[in-house]
Amino acid sequence: MLMPESSPYPTDPKIIAEQKKFEALFYGCDTPMVLFKGPELIYEMFNEKYQSIYPGRDLLTKPLLVAVPELQDSLFPKILKKVYETGEAFFSQEGLACILNKTTGAVEERYFDTTFSRISYGEGEPYRILATPREVTARVLNRKKLEDSLRELQEEKDLRERFVSALTHDLRTPMAIAKVGSQIIKLNKDKQDVIVETADRIAASVDRADRMIRDLLDANRLKVGAGINVTLQECHLELIVSYVVNDLEKLHGKRFQVKCLQDLIIGHWDNLAIHRMIENLASNAIKYGSYDSDVIITLKCENGFAEIAIHNEGKPISKEDQALLFTHFGRSSTALKSGQTGWGIGLALVKGLAEAHAGSVRVESSAETGTTFFVSLPLEPKKK
Repeated sequence: MLMPESSPYPTDPKIIAEQKKFEALFYGCDTPMVLFKGPELIYEMFNEKYQSIYPGRDLLTKPLLVAVPELQDSLFPKILKKVYETGEAFFSQEGLACILNKTTGAVEERYFDTTFSRISYGEGEPYRILATPREVTARVLNRKKLEDSLRELQEEKDLRERFVSALTHDLRTPMAIAKVGSQIIKLNKDKQDVIVETADRIAASVDRADRMIRDLLDANRLKVGAGINVTLQECHLELIVSYVVNDLEKLHGKRFQVKCLQDLIIGHWDNLAIHRMIENLASNAIKYGSYDSDVIITLKCENGFAEIAIHNEGKPISKEDQALLFTHFGRSSTALKSGQTGWGIGLALVKGLAEAHAGSVRVESSAETGTTFFVSLPLEPKKK
């Protein structure tokens, strides 16, 4: 029964005939239709298509929010009341209704295009509101999915453009050094010491450019889910750090302190990979840390693991930004506001290189203690 037996019927045969036609159209309509009675919005009539929106619900003769309480926070009750009070018809496009699925117990987000109109039953009778909700959930979700895909593509495009810009900027420095070096050699053909020193600088610049390209290639491997290949050999950790610091001091000056808490830390790692990790983290510490404080690199060994801690003072990294740091193209808001160019792949690469050694990387940051990145590496990583 979709209409209460107690509903008042007119006695005029013509009106009765018209009402029967209306009921035949109403109940036979392929579109959901519902009739609410009075300001309390009591369910008076609805067809099977409407009932299918709320399968198994006892709706008849109940106020809307009693029968479907989950609509309390939706716009539909407000719209119905406004139409009832003003008499102005209303069309709600893609209105959201959170509806409880009694079978699964989940509240589902569903969308409807709905027309609302007020009907007068004559003097002394409360108004009725006729609503015809047509579900468009599939349309909305498909559009949202398309919009998300377009947004992701645009973000990817923006990130790649920013990445290429930063890469181009960074590659210019070693290339410029190499170019200037070649000119110096030409002008000092008879000065062996100048030639040797300049040749060393050119070689270092080419090595730096090579590491940038390696970073790019390895970052792309990580992004598509491929791991980084490492070649394990016996390494002296303090010696690797000293090489990195020596190179960085040529660029940034004497701003690095190295503290080794053990006399000798030896492990089986990929020498170049460890070099790249330390260089990335130490360069970031200089780039984003306080200008008037040193970067402190602390080495220690404990329980079969070597730990490299790289510390700088300066603005802390928020918890929200920390969650993004090790993602591809992820840069903290502090980094973005600093005006420093960056690829957004350095920390993701550090994470990938650490994991290639069965190790890990983490960060701690606060206004009181500064920022410290910790790399933990097993002394004897298992070969994959």
